[in-house]
Amino acid sequence: MRYRSLLLSLLLLPALNGCTYLATFSGNLDEHIDGWVAQQEYGKALTALGHVKPGRADYAQLMKKRDAILLKAERYERDTVSQAAELARQGQWGQALDRYDQALSRLPESSVLRSSRARLEQQRAARLDALELDLLMARGEGLLHLLPVYNTRAIADPRSWSAQRDLRLAREDAERLSEELTRLGRAALERKELDLARRSLSLALRLNRSPDTKRANQELLQRLGPPAPPPAKPAIKQTREDETQELLQQYRQAYDGRNWSEAQRLLALLELQPSPPEDVAQLRSELNAEVAEAVNRLTEQGLALYSNGKYERALALWREAQQLDPSNERVRAHIERAERVLDKLRTLQEKKGSE
Repeated sequence: MRYRSLLLSLLLLPALNGCTYLATFSGNLDEHIDGWVAQQEYGKALTALGHVKPGRADYAQLMKKRDAILLKAERYERDTVSQAAELARQGQWGQALDRYDQALSRLPESSVLRSSRARLEQQRAARLDALELDLLMARGEGLLHLLPVYNTRAIADPRSWSAQRDLRLAREDAERLSEELTRLGRAALERKELDLARRSLSLALRLNRSPDTKRANQELLQRLGPPAPPPAKPAIKQTREDETQELLQQYRQAYDGRNWSEAQRLLALLELQPSPPEDVAQLRSELNAEVAEAVNRLTEQGLALYSNGKYERALALWREAQQLDPSNERVRAHIERAERVLDKLRTLQEKKGSE
């Protein structure tokens, strides 16, 4: 009821004096309202009904119609949000935004539609940023394969102007890409998106070990934190190879124990080692698959609890899933929905307690 009252107060802002406004309609007001509703022009219908005075003979009938239209408007909002989310999931961002714009033309004062559209814009911007990073990563990985070839050719044919030029241009391109990836990695660090920062800065360092890129990677290592201390051993200085093996052992223990959060942290540290294990790419692929399965399982378990009205337990599972995969839009949507429901329930309880 509180939500409907808020929606009604937003939609029924009078633009003209009530009597003057209603007098502009020729014929039966009821017919006009039915026509608007048939065209899903709920905003116009509700605005007109907002000017109806209690003294009208058909006042009670019109107010009953207003309540029915409010329900239709709420359903229209929910359908719009659901349809736009599905379009976005399919990558049809333009159509999703068009869907919101069409709905807002019919319900221009809807805070639900406006906030949902703004959130969609943020999601699209994040997706575009991710695609830009993917392009940079693909170019960077390609350069890592090309640079040794250019270098070998330049050594084999030192008098070739084109061979020397191609090597120089490839190195310059690698430096530019490294700078851009370092910038993106630092920005990800500020947003606490450590996995994105790891991907960016690790490749940036492989492309060009500049002082700035080295500092950024050190900052990332500090954010990730040191590995868990090993069992007590004689106080001897370990070599880098020993440290890598110790990290690898801790990672395998976390993986075997299905402690995915700790496994993610340890694998990120392994990937940043000067000489990471040869099978680190395979380890990343295996861990990503296990994490995806865990996130999906937690999501489905949360949905089952949510369907049974156990909102807080469902929310706890979804938050656990979000810790494993912070960029998962499906999990984020479930969390936001559960938080809205719990907020409404708390509001109702507070209202009952004050009565």
